[in-house]
Amino acid sequence: MTAPGGSAGTAAVGRVALLGVPLDENSSLLRGPAQAPGRVREVLYSGSSSDCAEDGTRVIGGCLHDAGDVAPGTGERAMEEIERRASDLLHDGSRVVAVGGDHSITWPLVRAHARRFPDLAILQFDAHPDLYDDFEGNRLSHASPLARVMEAGLARRLVQVGIRSTNPHLREQVERFGVEQVTMRDFSP
Repeated sequence: MTAPGGSAGTAAVGRVALLGVPLDENSSLLRGPAQAPGRVREVLYSGSSSDCAEDGTRVIGGCLHDAGDVAPGTGERAMEEIERRASDLLHDGSRVVAVGGDHSITWPLVRAHARRFPDLAILQFDAHPDLYDDFEGNRLSHASPLARVMEAGLARRLVQVGIRSTNPHLREQVERFGVEQVTMRDFSP
């Protein structure tokens, strides 16, 4: 899907590329995140949306380029296609904002970014650490992407803020990967 009057081609250097990732096959509970790219664009390009930032910078049709949706497929092939599309946009000099998908899309997006930015640090705001070695037998689960990131050494640092649910396995994973956590219990604005 592209913006009205736009194209899903390559973004110009220095622009922000909006990349839709309609994938929710790795969610253990509900489906729906695959619908997010279309829904976000529906609102973004609606008549009640403003195309400019507070300083007058034209965002929609200006620095924001709609790069269309990934056609991810399934399984590891989906992860490879998400990584390839994000890598292509990064190679062209764009910053990538991915919309949609369950948390499993984090793994291929970080792979693409880590290749371009090898000294990557991740700041995650979430209630769940997403560090399961596998969840219900699925190593690509929405509950496992940061375990894949950390075991591959793709981030020198992972800081998680807002975590409120950890079990013994997740605590072991936090220790194993040297993850820094600010739990909800310890958080004060």
